[in-house]
Amino acid sequence: MVSLGLNSGLGLAGTGSAWFAGAAFTAADANDGVARLAAFIADFRRDRHAMTTVAAASIAAATLDALVSPQSVAFSELFVFTRGSAAEYIDAAGVAQQAAADVPRFDHRNGYRQLLLEGPATNLFLNAFTPETQTVAVTNAAQYTVSCRGAGSLNLSGAATGTVTQAAPVTFTATSTSLTLTVNGALSRVQLETGAAATSFVQTAATPAARSADSCRLSPVGEALIQRGAATLLLKGQGISGSLGRLAGIGTGDEIMRLNTAQTNVIAGSSLSIASVTVPLPAFGVCLAWSAAGRSGSYNGGTIATDATVPAAAGQVFLGRNQAGLFAAGRYDSLTVWPFRASNAAIQAKALAYS
Repeated sequence: MVSLGLNSGLGLAGTGSAWFAGAAFTAADANDGVARLAAFIADFRRDRHAMTTVAAASIAAATLDALVSPQSVAFSELFVFTRGSAAEYIDAAGVAQQAAADVPRFDHRNGYRQLLLEGPATNLFLNAFTPETQTVAVTNAAQYTVSCRGAGSLNLSGAATGTVTQAAPVTFTATSTSLTLTVNGALSRVQLETGAAATSFVQTAATPAARSADSCRLSPVGEALIQRGAATLLLKGQGISGSLGRLAGIGTGDEIMRLNTAQTNVIAGSSLSIASVTVPLPAFGVCLAWSAAGRSGSYNGGTIATDATVPAAAGQVFLGRNQAGLFAAGRYDSLTVWPFRASNAAIQAKALAYS
C-alpha cells in the first residue's frame, strides 16, 4: 500500500500548492511504500523546473525528507549546456530560427516545446538555404542522408537514385564518388550529411559547414542525486535515434539507459533489455530505478525488466549522450529524478509518454 504520511514530502512548508507537488511528481518508495516527491524535475514541454534545496556536497549524506523538498529553479540550474556553434530550431510560430552557440534549442517541430539534442553534423550541400542543382563529391560505400524543406523536391543521380521531399528524406549507401542533386520546385533548405538520419539544417555558403554537438550535462546537484546508492530516473521524449546512443549516459563508457547497436532495444547498462523498439522512437516514457539490490525498468508501461546489477554511478552525467559522445539524438520532453528506488508498480505507472 502506498502511504502519503507526513514524511512523504508532500506536506512540507512551501510545497503544498506548488506545481511540482502533484501526483505526477511523486513515486512510491520500494523500501517503505511512502510516496515522495522528486528531487530533480526538468519539464521542457511546459518550461518549468525544480530541484532539491540540498547542496551537491551534502546530498550523499542527506535524509530523504530533506532531498524531496524542491523549489522552482531555472533550466541553467539543472544543466550545464554547451554547443560550439549556432544551430537551427523551429519556434512556436513554426518559423526556422538560429540558436546562438551554447544556447539550448526548444524546438516546436512536433507542435509543442521539446528540447532538441543532436550530435555533430556537416552539410555538404553548398548554399543550402538558397538551393540550386549541384554535384557533390561523396565517399564510395559511405552512408548519407539527404533532406529538404519546401514544396519542391530533389532528384538524386550518380552515387544514388531517388526523390527527396520534405516528408521523405532519403538515406543511401553511395555506389560511386559523385552525387548530383537536381532541385525541382521551391525549396528553402537542402542538407546532405553522413549517417542514417536527417538532422537539423546547417546553413552553408560556398563551402560545407558544420554544426557542433549539443552537450547537456546535469548540474552538480543532479549528478550527486544520480550517484546516490539508490535513485529512480524517468525520461520522456520523441524521435530519438542513434546506434549505441545514450538516453542518459555517465562517464566515457558507461550508461544508465541506451539504445543497442542495431537500435532495436532500449537497454540499461550492457545486459538489461527493457524493451524492443524501432527508431526513431515514437513518443515514449522509460523509467529505471536502482539500489544495492539491483535495478528495474519499464518502457511505455510495459512489463518490468529487472536484474541484480547495480548501475555504474561515477562520472559526469549527460542527457542524450555520454561524455565520449555516443548520441541519442532527438527531442526530449522531460527528465525526473527521485532520490530512492521506486516500487515496480510506480516504475510501470510512470513509464508513459508525456501528457
